[in-house]
Amino acid sequence: MLYYAYTDKLVGGQKWMNENGDKEADALQQSLLNERDRLQTEINLLRQQLDIKEQRLRHVLALLSNGTVANEPPPRRARSRSGSTPTSELLNMAEAVLRERNAEPMHYRDLADELMRRGAVIKGKDPAGGLVSRMTQDDKGRADADKRFIRPTSKGFYALRDDYPNARNVGAKRRRRNANDSSND
Repeated sequence: MLYYAYTDKLVGGQKWMNENGDKEADALQQSLLNERDRLQTEINLLRQQLDIKEQRLRHVLALLSNGTVANEPPPRRARSRSGSTPTSELLNMAEAVLRERNAEPMHYRDLADELMRRGAVIKGKDPAGGLVSRMTQDDKGRADADKRFIRPTSKGFYALRDDYPNARNVGAKRRRRNANDSSND
């Protein structure tokens, strides 16, 4: 019986051995274990380099935003298990971006693009949709006065509740109207 094994160290990338090739199988297994260890070490090194680059990026963004840099290093960005930026940090970043726009609503796709440009990681097939989901879930558990985000003008455009204190969410009117219609029947 013949077995097929792959290593990148052999010409052609393949080697044939028989059942009696225990020494060869052991050597191949050791080679694969060494390759695994090398790759894990390389990944750890790349993660360290990524952390350094993210720290530099935050430093540059701080310089661009207010012209000064704090003496203390910026806090390490926590990551969720999925590698995405944690929800609280992501929503704080979204709030900062909307605050910079001086009460002008921003389309959620543009907001997601801006957050990713600033270093946020939003995983999923539709990052912008994920951002909207996080924004609405964050506001869901809050009283109306404490909600941070609002759709004041049209669907898809978000602003800060502070900038539109008396506005109602677009779409919320329709739900309320439908609820009233069903109670009149």
